[in-house]
Amino acid sequence: MNDKVLNYNFNILLSGVFVKALGSGMYSIGAMMLVLFISGNPFYSGVAFFVVGLPSCISFLIAPFANYVSYKKALVLCELTKSILLLSIPLLYTFSMLHVWTVIMIMFVVALISTFTYPIETTLVPTFVGKENVVKANSYINMLRESLDVVFLAAAGIIIAMIGSVTAILITAGCHLITTVLYLFFRLEVVKHKETFRLKQTLHNYRHDLKEGLIYIRPTILPHIIAAAVLLNFFTGSMFASIPAFSLMQGGNEAYYGYYLVAMTLGLLIGSFLTPRIKHLPYSKLTMGAALLSGVFWIGSSMLPVWYSLTFYCIGFIGVGVINILIISIVQQQVEEKMIGRVITILVSLSAIGQPLGALVGGAVSSAASPVYPIMMAGMMMVVFSMYFLVHPLLRSLESIDKLSVFKQTAK
Repeated sequence: MNDKVLNYNFNILLSGVFVKALGSGMYSIGAMMLVLFISGNPFYSGVAFFVVGLPSCISFLIAPFANYVSYKKALVLCELTKSILLLSIPLLYTFSMLHVWTVIMIMFVVALISTFTYPIETTLVPTFVGKENVVKANSYINMLRESLDVVFLAAAGIIIAMIGSVTAILITAGCHLITTVLYLFFRLEVVKHKETFRLKQTLHNYRHDLKEGLIYIRPTILPHIIAAAVLLNFFTGSMFASIPAFSLMQGGNEAYYGYYLVAMTLGLLIGSFLTPRIKHLPYSKLTMGAALLSGVFWIGSSMLPVWYSLTFYCIGFIGVGVINILIISIVQQQVEEKMIGRVITILVSLSAIGQPLGALVGGAVSSAASPVYPIMMAGMMMVVFSMYFLVHPLLRSLESIDKLSVFKQTAK
C-alpha cells in the first residue's frame, strides 16, 4: 500500500510541500513584520491581511482556470514567478526603493498564484496514488504540512530575529526556486482540454449554486451555524491583523510573532484531535463550551505577560479547532450529497469575506488605539456567541451531530 502511495510523482509533490513549508514559515512572519517595520503603523498589517485574504473570496473564479492548462507547466511557471516576485523585495530594499505598498501588492499576487496552484496540486493527488489511496495520501500531506508549520514557525521567528525580515523573504524566494526545479521532474501525461473557460458561464453557475443553496438551508438550523463560521472568521481576522504589533509589544522582537503563530497552530491541532473524542456530546453544549473557552482565554491573553499570554492564546484556539470541525462535519453529515457543494459554496464565500474585512477593522483599531483591543474584542464576541446559543430555545437544545437533524429541528 505504501509503495502505491509513496510513488515517484507523489514523492516529488511531498518534497515540494516540505520545501514550501520551510519557506512559508519564514514568509508568514517575515512579510508581515516587514510591512509593520516599513510603515510603523499596525493599520498596514490589517491591509496586508486583507489583500492576502482577497484571493479566497474570488477562488471560484480563479480555480476553474486550472482545468485548462498543462498542470506541470502551470506549477513550474507559478513557483518560478513567486520566486522572482519575492526576490524583488530584497533587491528593492538594497537600493532603498522598497515601499510598503510594493510589499503589500507582491503579497497579494503571491496569494493569488497560490489560490490558482492549490486546486492543481489537489487534482493531481488521485492521479498519482489512485482513488482508493486518496485518504491516506491526503493524510500524509496534511500531517506533513501541520507538523512542519509548528516546527518551522517557531524556528522562523528566532531566525528572523537574528537575520531580519528581508533576508527571510530571500530564503523564501530560494525555497520557491527549489520547488520549481523539483516540479520539473514530474512525469505527467499531456491532457488536451476541448472545452474553453467562460467567465460568464462560471459566474452564472456560481450565482445559481448560491441561490439553490440559500433556498435549501433557509428552513434549517444551518443559517445559525454558517453565521457562527462568518463571525468566527471576522473576529479572528481582526485579531490576526493585530498580532504582529501585539507580539512586538509583548516580547520585543520578531521571534514572539512566530511563537504566537505556533500557539495558534498547536491550539487548532489539539482541537482537531479532541473533536472526534467528544463529538458524542450535545452539539449545543460543545459549541457553547468551545466558544466560551476561546473567549475567556483570548481576553486573558490580551492582558497577561507574554508567556502566560501565549499559553492562553493557544488554549483559546482549541475551542476554535473544535468549532471548525463540528461545522464541517454537520454539513457533510446532514446535507444531502448533491447539495453539499452548494452549501459549502455559501459557507466558504461568506467566511472568506469575513476574515479580510475583520483584518481591516483590526488594523484600524490597532492603529487608532492599541493592538490589545482587537484581541480583547474577539474574546468578548466569542463569549457573546456562546451566550446566544444559551438563550436561543432551539440552539441550546441541539443533540450530538450524529443524532442531530437540521430539518426536523427547523430554525425559529
